[in-house]
Amino acid sequence: MTKKKDIVQVKNPKTGKYVKIDRDAGKIISHKKSSGKYKGVPVARKRKK
Repeated sequence: MTKKKDIVQVKNPKTGKYVKIDRDAGKIISHKKSSGKYKGVPVARKRKK
């Protein structure tokens, strides 16, 4: 079996575009040049305290 990476997308409030983030490494992978969301990548939600 292949190990699924923990990748999510969030909206950058300054640019208004979406950014892909690798949660395991804690790094930004890529950013979209066009508007809209990445297809097939879940949107990160705020955690409940």
